[in-house]
Amino acid sequence: MKTAKPLPPSETVAPPPPSPVQARRTQAERSSAMRERLMAAAIESLSQDGYAGSTLSSIVRRAGVSRGAQVHHYPNKQALMFDVVDDLLRRVYGELGRTMLSIADEDDRLDALVSMLWKGIYSTPIFSAYLELQVTAQRDPALSKALGVMWQRTRALFDPAIEHYFAPRAGVEPQVLKTSFYQLTHLMTGLVARGQDVDPGALVEQLALWKRQARTLMRARKVQAAPPRPPQWGQGEDA
Repeated sequence: MKTAKPLPPSETVAPPPPSPVQARRTQAERSSAMRERLMAAAIESLSQDGYAGSTLSSIVRRAGVSRGAQVHHYPNKQALMFDVVDDLLRRVYGELGRTMLSIADEDDRLDALVSMLWKGIYSTPIFSAYLELQVTAQRDPALSKALGVMWQRTRALFDPAIEHYFAPRAGVEPQVLKTSFYQLTHLMTGLVARGQDVDPGALVEQLALWKRQARTLMRARKVQAAPPRPPQWGQGEDA
């Protein structure tokens, strides 16, 4: 029986390279991913099934997580919904900063702001979920109280941001400028609530009217940085 001749050194087959070892996620990363899955499932459930139909059990099934994981992060439905609203608040704050800093010409910033708010926030499933919470809060005292606290936080966060990006014109009180911005949010909320009944042409006209009025009250500041992040969000959050 013939024995196989060893291959010359130049023909020796090299062993395959070791498989890359995937770094294990930290506990904080796993916890954040779990909360994001639960919030995404809650948003989808609110948009499709309403508040009453969005039980913790149904949200857990949508998220594909264990009930124990849900209890660990959100002991009750209200805590989860509060986090959904807080997530919307952070998104709006981050989008505001990115939009304002991306527009070099101050005259275009108001147009860009209105477009960003409508397309990037108010036309999204997460805002539909928030609107469902607002409607339910009219019959749910606990939820109404929670949303009231969130509205106070919103004012405390966005009042300085408005002053950072915009300045009142001569003779206009700073509070009038802020009121004008919140008037815009109420206008957009009402348009979303009307749903399919909103005529696209009427939508354009109403937003254009608000911009014409706003230009008589404010002007965009020349800024090169976003306002400071709220300290409770940490340094890793968008601002």
